[in-house]
Amino acid sequence: MALYQRWRRLRLQGLQACRLHTAVVSTPPRRLAERLGLFEELWAAQVKRLASMAQKEPRTIKISLPGDQKIDAVAWNTTPYQLARQISSTLADTAVAAQVNGEPYDLERPLETDSDLRFLTFDSPEGKAVFWHSSTHVLGAAAEQFLGAVLCRGPSTEYGFYHDFFLGKERCGTLVDLCQGPHLRHTGQIGGLKLLSNSSSLWRSSGAPETLQRVSGISFPTTELLRAWEAWREEAELRDHRRIGKEQELFFFHELSPGSCFFLPRGTRVYNALVAFIRAEYARRGFSEVKTPTLFSTKLWEQSGHWEHYQEDMFAVQPPGSDRPPSSQSDDSTRHITDTLALKPMNCPAHCLMFAHRPRSWRELPLRLADFGALHRAEASGSLRGLTRLRCFQQDDAHIFCTTDQLEAEIQSCLDFLRSVYAVLGFSFRLALSTRPSGFLGDPCLWDQAEQVLKQALKEFGEPWDLNSGDGAFYGPKIDVHLHDALGRPHQCGTIQLDFQLPLRFDLQYKGQAGALERPVLIHRAVLGSVERLLGVLAESCGGKWPLWLSPFQVVVIPVGTEQEEYAREAQQSLQAAGLVSDLDADSGLTLSRRIRQAQLAHYNFQFVVGQKEQSKRTVNIRTRDNRRLGEWDLPEAVQRLVELQNTRVPNAEEIF
Repeated sequence: MALYQRWRRLRLQGLQACRLHTAVVSTPPRRLAERLGLFEELWAAQVKRLASMAQKEPRTIKISLPGDQKIDAVAWNTTPYQLARQISSTLADTAVAAQVNGEPYDLERPLETDSDLRFLTFDSPEGKAVFWHSSTHVLGAAAEQFLGAVLCRGPSTEYGFYHDFFLGKERCGTLVDLCQGPHLRHTGQIGGLKLLSNSSSLWRSSGAPETLQRVSGISFPTTELLRAWEAWREEAELRDHRRIGKEQELFFFHELSPGSCFFLPRGTRVYNALVAFIRAEYARRGFSEVKTPTLFSTKLWEQSGHWEHYQEDMFAVQPPGSDRPPSSQSDDSTRHITDTLALKPMNCPAHCLMFAHRPRSWRELPLRLADFGALHRAEASGSLRGLTRLRCFQQDDAHIFCTTDQLEAEIQSCLDFLRSVYAVLGFSFRLALSTRPSGFLGDPCLWDQAEQVLKQALKEFGEPWDLNSGDGAFYGPKIDVHLHDALGRPHQCGTIQLDFQLPLRFDLQYKGQAGALERPVLIHRAVLGSVERLLGVLAESCGGKWPLWLSPFQVVVIPVGTEQEEYAREAQQSLQAAGLVSDLDADSGLTLSRRIRQAQLAHYNFQFVVGQKEQSKRTVNIRTRDNRRLGEWDLPEAVQRLVELQNTRVPNAEEIF
């Protein structure tokens, strides 16, 4: 409660100094008033209950502090904050929460029994987590009460906090100026919405930075945000149609089908480049690409165990005629029987069928299969989040069938695969080992064996990792990989999962070196996970400035005058013939400097400017999106250099051109 009260004081001071007159909501919406009223009722009841308990049981209790220090307190009366003030005024000012018997505890909540007490400050990981989490709620409350916002996603992160919110169609794209006051600062602009953070004396006393790092990017919003985004896009198209037209935007989200996405040409360019990259990596590492059907009989999912454990998340399909009664002239043996079908949510059962379709030898192992087909999962509507969580998505879904002796080497290879791909994409990541959950399938001894193999592989890999007890899949333990986007939000993308259950359920066997039949081990693994989710995280991280090899705006050719337009078009065709994305901006209604500036704002990696001199010498004058002037280049040499930079997938082509 102390943290809340301090936030409340700071909020009032900050708002007096901020220019909020254009956004203040005079009358809170009914839903907000009802919620606040309910909270006040519950809070009053809690205060009354505590007062009653303090009157009934005013006994002395013993509080144990770190360092074997003990202090007396009064049950149902003394709070951790009061004890902190007894110890040190500095501790009372810097403590953000307490731990009582190892559990989080509010500073203003009275202690009830003999307890072990520890104070959490911002210097500790636990204290940071409490502070950032509370800050998220304060930010959300401020957005609701003073901006009339509809709250969307907004958790705390390892490095701070944020909140996505909807300001209404008429205000989309307008930024409320909150930067004039000493207490409220903005961390950045995501999708035209302001993100707020507090940089007051409370932050300074807690060791927090004066302002958070400024970030920017593309927001992948809920359906409510789409209408506002589309209105802004239509206005932008009217403004910019002369230059590039309606393919300026990267992605289009269909509001009638929340969670699904349709890619326009520019977005398809990014998507295809990413998929081509990962497919090439799979081929280079010995994976055979396969393609399996989208629709299977539910008998397959019953055999694999998914129908029992995953049925609610699958789309079931009843074929035409399945509800038609059999002919009265037919006996049971000739009745029309149609299986219930289901869209596949994963590929592993189908890959097991591929392994089992003929006898296998130990010489074929490890057998590595990769599948890039579409998957369908019946996600709850509330869990859909733009590109990061969909009902239909593409996955780099791969499975390795190997011997137990090959297991450790294959896991190490999978981890190396992850690290090399994420290095190209510029991601940091954190690993987590998820162990046996309740309701698991199979023998506990097999689970223990699998978990030990994964632990040993993680130790040898050398990267830090966390233990998520009980968070494994029902068929085996797994290593989850969490990427961090530009805001520090974690996204579970890659995964490595051991499975001893499906080889048993599908009776998978191979002939070993001694001639006896043996059972393989199955490794489920993905590097990107959902390609759409990875693309969403990548878009946030790039903030519109895509690396050359992924960029949908690689080069724009700009003729100085109409006399150079024909040569500029020739230069554009040379770029396109080399497989590069190029546009031509020959708008004579704008000055040359204006067109160059527009190209930089659109984040074209390079601009090829051609004037009379360049036309006569068959050259181009090159600039980057950051306005670095690279000088005059021979056209074929410039095109060849771009091809080299694209093929090597460098992240900084503009700097090393």
